[in-house]
Amino acid sequence: MDASTGPGVALTMNLSADGLYAAQINGKDLVVYNDLTSTNRDAQVCRLKENGVKFIKFNPRCVSVQGTHDGQTRFLLTANDSRITAWQLNPLQVLGEIENLEPGTLGVDFGKSGQEILVFHAWNTKLTIHSLETGQSSVIKSPKSASHLGFGYRPVTGHLAILLKHDMSDLLTIHEPRSHELLGRVTLSTVDAQGLKWSPDGNWIAVWDAASAGTRVLILTADGQIYRTYHGSPDDDDLFDLGVRHIEWAPSEGAEEASRFLAVGKVNGSIDLLGTRTFSLSTTLSHIFAADTQTCLFWRERFTSAMGDGDYTETSSSSAANMSPESPSSARGVSIMTFSSDGGHLATVDSTRSNVVWIWAINQTPQLTSVLVHEQPVRQLLWHPATPQLLINTVTTSLPSIRWWSPNTRPVIARVPTHKSESGKYDVKWLAESEPDSAFWFGSTEEYVVGYLSAEDGSSVKFEVITSVTSQGYGKHEGCVTSS
Repeated sequence: MDASTGPGVALTMNLSADGLYAAQINGKDLVVYNDLTSTNRDAQVCRLKENGVKFIKFNPRCVSVQGTHDGQTRFLLTANDSRITAWQLNPLQVLGEIENLEPGTLGVDFGKSGQEILVFHAWNTKLTIHSLETGQSSVIKSPKSASHLGFGYRPVTGHLAILLKHDMSDLLTIHEPRSHELLGRVTLSTVDAQGLKWSPDGNWIAVWDAASAGTRVLILTADGQIYRTYHGSPDDDDLFDLGVRHIEWAPSEGAEEASRFLAVGKVNGSIDLLGTRTFSLSTTLSHIFAADTQTCLFWRERFTSAMGDGDYTETSSSSAANMSPESPSSARGVSIMTFSSDGGHLATVDSTRSNVVWIWAINQTPQLTSVLVHEQPVRQLLWHPATPQLLINTVTTSLPSIRWWSPNTRPVIARVPTHKSESGKYDVKWLAESEPDSAFWFGSTEEYVVGYLSAEDGSSVKFEVITSVTSQGYGKHEGCVTSS
């Protein structure tokens, strides 16, 4: 759903980060849907100059713009192989265009402010940053990757950190907001840096190396100075160190507080939790079915009817292990790590058993609290933006359904009344600031529905539909507004 890889893959629909807007291309029309949970919902339509749009993306936040009804608006990008168009919403109109794109553009994205467009050129020769405010452009040569892991913006201040490749060495540079003036530059001791992530408080940058280099995570200060390099636990055997797959910071506990942990997901399937005071090992989480189940509940997905209805039944550790065949995927290691918004829980998936969700409580001493075993591989894990509710989206080859977990509550499965996808692949996204506050999207390329889960009789749940969007528009077409 998040088209962050640039022109190249056709999309039917894209959602804003908060789920409150949706956009799709219908022939030569750009259609944007607003107020998705409101009875006054509407759609705006604008005619495109040409066919062949392959990319749609919303900027992640509202931007102050004069001339809109409340002084705030969203921007939207569309792109084909030769042109990028920036759109202003409310009302929907063209804000600016970038024409004559070089062939083979690798990526297009918004910058931190929402009024900058990042264009990664073919072969990663350069990154051009176009300002929608001033019309000026800045160039950064030799970005290492067009992936969102190759660069990042410091929280609050918006300083840009980016990985570069120069003379076979990895470099990290820090740039001023808006002007992109170079503030700092450091040569990294990495073999092949895989990505970087700012800490939520903006005080640290973590860079991890290729798995072939073994465990190597560099911690740098906000101005790009090396503070520490983590090489794994002193007890680890270097001969069996398979390296790092990816990392994740725990959320900050307050507006000015630091994250408690940096999670390092390893190729061997374990997770090292580093305390952020010294960036030394606090504990290691292991994806192994232990016999001790005193603090952990094991749940197994089961289907209760030929129509695809299902629920979770409590099971034992040994039984759960037997129901979890190894994945045929050649990928190894921790494939998903995601913290709840309050930082109290961590949900993970190990690619060796890609159908199993592990949920860890980490408020005090980290411990495994729930294991959920499914029939099919897990596609997405999404925590609610404000409360510890987890949506579990698996590759569902039967009828479309969603799984839900929350602490101290029995997990549930609910069918979703939408078109069945032959691939079994659906996408989900929570809505922010919605009523009810637990509403979310669920859908595929054929149709998206917005709804929430409600209890039917105390033991089962139902997905209540608020609205739906198909290639023909809303399920109900009230209030459609067309602008040319």
